[in-house]
Amino acid sequence: MELLARWFFGLGIFALGIGWLCTNLFLKVIRIHINNKATERKEAEIYNKSIAPLDVPPWLVGITERTFFVILVAFDLSATAVAMIAWITVKMLCNWNILSGDKSITVRSSAFSALLGNLVSMLFALIGGLICGGHIKYLLIG
Repeated sequence: MELLARWFFGLGIFALGIGWLCTNLFLKVIRIHINNKATERKEAEIYNKSIAPLDVPPWLVGITERTFFVILVAFDLSATAVAMIAWITVKMLCNWNILSGDKSITVRSSAFSALLGNLVSMLFALIGGLICGGHIKYLLIG
């Protein structure tokens, strides 16, 4: 029963639920700031273009990546940290197409916000995996 509770809390509640919420809030705050700065520079259109979502829903990407990395961390597989860094690198290259040739501060800031969002997402996957693996206890188990 403890194993089921650890996985329910670590994966379901912490990594997927709280991780999604915190990553979204984190990105919203950063992107509001970037949008305000872009508007001051009269680059609001550039910002809107740079932040346009892909056809793959961001929530689906987040659920998939956090689930995958929670499992890797929980089973204490070697090179999990390297896999996380490689995933973030590949994801950034695919998502931003090396900044589409536009080197404006707005586009670079948008790309950097995505990088920070990935880092926050991976942090929740890491902690969720440690909870699932029994390395971090939480209040319900003790």
